[in-house]
Amino acid sequence: MTLKGRSDVRGIGIARASDGYQLQVNVSRGPGPDLPGAVDGVDVHVRVVGAIHASA
Repeated sequence: MTLKGRSDVRGIGIARASDGYQLQVNVSRGPGPDLPGAVDGVDVHVRVVGAIHASA
């Protein structure tokens, strides 16, 4: 899995899950079928956040 260079990825981080932690991938639109459900045994949660805009 590679997320580098994808125009739909807005952020990647670690988020709390009910049984520990998970990898959270924020995307601008619905995830495609090429995003995995887990990486090295860690669940991946995809969150659609839409467009990101700077604010003051």
